[in-house]
Amino acid sequence: MAHSEATIEIDRPADEVFPWLLDPEKRLQWVSGLVSSEPIGDASYREVVQEHGQRIEATATIVRNEPPHALDIRMQGRGFEAQAGSRLTEEGGRTRLTSSLDLELGGLARFAGGLVGRQTQRSLERSLARLKELLEA
Repeated sequence: MAHSEATIEIDRPADEVFPWLLDPEKRLQWVSGLVSSEPIGDASYREVVQEHGQRIEATATIVRNEPPHALDIRMQGRGFEAQAGSRLTEEGGRTRLTSSLDLELGGLARFAGGLVGRQTQRSLERSLARLKELLEA
């Protein structure tokens, strides 16, 4: 299993940050490689990520939604399963956002776990930096 985690401080209250974690149109603006996110029910989305020359399709299901403090999502796609979590804490109008991703690869891809883990970490860090930039603009 590959684990990635990153934390960032955003100069906005948590109730302004949290919607950016859920809204598909907002997510398209900051999630690295996300090219499509379409609702397929009350708590599920079909998402497409294109990075490093690969197109990855997944079903993302919200398993914990506690605005504006916590969000957990389970993702399933061909050859992988993942658990993503976001935790928000607010102090003085600023939000500390910690996002994590646990990725389980199947088949031959599991042998590339180290490489995938490093790529996922960089992608997560880029995404959070972009989110901060958008929210503080």
